[in-house]
Amino acid sequence: MAKYKSSDLRNIALCGHSGAGKTILAEAMLLKAKMIGRLGSIIDGSTVSDYEKEEREHRYSLNSSVLHAVHAGKFINIVDTPGQVDFQGGLIGGLAAADCALICVNAMRGIELMTRKAWDLAGRYRLGRIVVVTRMDGENVNCQEILAGIQKAFGPKCVPFTLNTGEGASFSGVTPILSGVPEGKAAESRQIAIENAVEADDALMENYLESGEISPEQLLGVMPRAILSGAVVPIFMTSGEKDLGVAELLDFVAAYAPGPLLSKRGLVNPETGEESVLEAKEDGPVLAQVFKVVSDPHVGRLCYLRVFSGNLESKSQISLSSSGRGERLSQLFAAQGEKREEVPDAAAGGVVGVSKVDNLHIGDTLYGSGDWRFEKMPFPHPMTGLAVAPKNRGDEQKMGLNLHRLCEEDPTFVFERSERTGEQVISGLGQVHLDVMLSRLKSRYGMELETRPPKVPYLETVTREAEGSYRHKKQSGGAGQFGEVHLRIKPNDRGKGFEFVNAIVGGVISGPFIPSVEKGVKKALDRGPVAGFPMVDVVVELFFGKEHPVDSKDIAFQIAGEMGFKEIVEGCKPVLLEPIVDLEIVFPAQYFGDISGDISSRRGRPTGTDQMGEMQVLKAQVPLAEVMDYGSTIKAITQGEGSYSMQLSHYEPVPANIAQQVRERAKAMQEAGKTSARA
Repeated sequence: MAKYKSSDLRNIALCGHSGAGKTILAEAMLLKAKMIGRLGSIIDGSTVSDYEKEEREHRYSLNSSVLHAVHAGKFINIVDTPGQVDFQGGLIGGLAAADCALICVNAMRGIELMTRKAWDLAGRYRLGRIVVVTRMDGENVNCQEILAGIQKAFGPKCVPFTLNTGEGASFSGVTPILSGVPEGKAAESRQIAIENAVEADDALMENYLESGEISPEQLLGVMPRAILSGAVVPIFMTSGEKDLGVAELLDFVAAYAPGPLLSKRGLVNPETGEESVLEAKEDGPVLAQVFKVVSDPHVGRLCYLRVFSGNLESKSQISLSSSGRGERLSQLFAAQGEKREEVPDAAAGGVVGVSKVDNLHIGDTLYGSGDWRFEKMPFPHPMTGLAVAPKNRGDEQKMGLNLHRLCEEDPTFVFERSERTGEQVISGLGQVHLDVMLSRLKSRYGMELETRPPKVPYLETVTREAEGSYRHKKQSGGAGQFGEVHLRIKPNDRGKGFEFVNAIVGGVISGPFIPSVEKGVKKALDRGPVAGFPMVDVVVELFFGKEHPVDSKDIAFQIAGEMGFKEIVEGCKPVLLEPIVDLEIVFPAQYFGDISGDISSRRGRPTGTDQMGEMQVLKAQVPLAEVMDYGSTIKAITQGEGSYSMQLSHYEPVPANIAQQVRERAKAMQEAGKTSARA
């Protein structure tokens, strides 16, 4: 493979909502650049980009895919990103490799949820943005309505750079506004585009206002900076399936898209917290970032890197931000979907893969020297969970190993053991996300899991003070056991947890037995009296007791502490506590009534509203038990246009009627467990 200088590299990410035609557009670009011999198909699973088994089955992208094309003397790295909300991790990682986002809009469906998310993320990464209208050959497509919708959603800086040459709703090709001598609407669009572009250069703008002219060389110099700054957002009209408008888009990307030496990615100093913006240099120290990881049982672990500064050489020694230690890389490769070709090095702007490096993780910075690291990638917290166990008993270790491999590929997929419920839980961005990860676990590693809804991590506490005593006495031949404790139990402040107070005076209980009592009380805290959930925010005071000179021992006072607590706590009016989450929902404003009504039906309390462009934001506090399945609800209410996030806020007492239901379920599960054990 020929070596390209940084100035001849272009890095673009195809992004947008599912069904926007990103993968077919990528296929058409590869075909136009003669990188492939024929156009692949989503239906028959023959595209270069969607090569995984699950992607071919679902017929849409589940991961970002790294491709490349050579066109007009430029080497164009293309990252095709997924458009499903459940798989936005691939979008977030894929955009981190780009300098310009090609935001794809389906001509028949307009601006959708992931279109907006891609737009916002591209801005967060300081990328240039180009809007690509796909499927222009669809039925009843109205160019003017599409342009008006884009400008309404993303602003007046969005300007068409190609115009439909067909009449009415037909789409037979495009007229580019920057080539030749445009007339009519093309001339008007050209003038608007140039006026917007020269805003990125004060001297050029002054010269243009005076002369009314701009040379091709001046336009070539200012356009990439104008796109990067957002002074102009080009709009291109295409049909990947019919190869219309693709050549004009490729020509423009090669000539005018921002190159890697203009990159404006954010940096942070991990020691001081100071923030800065990248100054990419071809001859500077190496600075690169991992944006994609694949764990394949046949080819091993593959990591994909974007080089932002310096020259990264194959088999070189490099430092990692995650460990601070040096790591020797293996052979670098350029990717074309699942195909790989070895390369000796990668200049600033290069997108390459590396294998057999176990210590690289998505988001890691690779550096040669210096104090700066890349900002953390803004991955959302997974909110949909399933409790899991291997179908074959004894495979717990194997399950953990393979699930952790999948977690390394996708930071929005999490596997952990819940400290409060004791369950092993996988979490993702939605039920489809979890279904795909379970399918991947089976197809790659031959492992199937049993799943069930995770338990709500209820807690228990006390609401009033009580005291009492308990004597443990056991005499059955030989050495006996004796321990007597007098305990006072009372509520602690919410969030303070458990506190043990030693109020013994006069040595009625010897010092070595005091920790034994505390140990027994802690054991009792593991299963509260209401429904068997852990107890919190309790103060236990040991204020009196008795011991025997021969029979008192550690185990006797442990049992006395445990059983004494269980007896006395019944008089403390124990209650069940449930987790309350802060829920933030983003959705089109027309669904406000339906959303707010649904939240009220889930015992939610609205805490505020906000506006995000054309989207409405509703904030509320809701019991976690009521929103365990909220992903499917928000999708149904908003027809897939809504999204949400939540995080734990605090715990509150459960209403009496619901506490009774929880108590009955817990009792039934306990009885079922006893029956199973006897069987």
